[in-house]
Amino acid sequence: MIAALVVASAFPFVRRDYHTFLKGGPSYAPQNLRGYFIVLVLSIFRGEEKSLAIYDRMPEKRRWLEDLLEREGPRPRTTSHIIQRQVRSSPPCTVIQRVQARHADKTHLALSKFENHAEAIFVRPEILIDDPKNVPSHDTVRRTKREIAHMHDYHDYTCHLALAAQDGKQVIQKGWGQRHPLAGPGMPGPPNEWTFLYAPRNEEEMKVVEKIIEASVGYMINAPTLDESK
Repeated sequence: MIAALVVASAFPFVRRDYHTFLKGGPSYAPQNLRGYFIVLVLSIFRGEEKSLAIYDRMPEKRRWLEDLLEREGPRPRTTSHIIQRQVRSSPPCTVIQRVQARHADKTHLALSKFENHAEAIFVRPEILIDDPKNVPSHDTVRRTKREIAHMHDYHDYTCHLALAAQDGKQVIQKGWGQRHPLAGPGMPGPPNEWTFLYAPRNEEEMKVVEKIIEASVGYMINAPTLDESK
């Protein structure tokens, strides 16, 4: 009797959450009950997404991202499960393609290995990722399988990308994004540097998002840092 009452009381929440999962669009989890079950299981390992102390403990102290203004307004509402999406959609954004075109000698576009549906920027396969002359000696490039950034251009134009520790810290501190819920020390997901970037709401915010993606590419291909390029 008690078990039946618990199931009955939980059903409305599960139904709403399942529909939220479906509205998030395609991802690594299939859009059916099996995929939803995968998401629920992975949610057991969910970590917090906005603390900053983690970045100061990371060895990478270089920066590729210039100082940003704080994002106006509150952070957008995001989905309640680990497939990060915004609840409200945003205008189309093509900055991924623009940034990649500027680094075509070291990057290429392909289907994301994280999302399976989104277009992503990758470090070119011919670049030796273990050579510190080409990329940093950190293991971020290896852990993302060379993926630098992808945009959910089939849904809300949010973005996942790898950012150097101090750049990721600034993005979260200034309100432009948050960490992936499965990223962080001891977590089973992507590397600590894997960051969720909110969708731009207007042309000015698209410019900021483009700068952040540019910094991600710079970090992953070991381009000159802010100090080195002056």
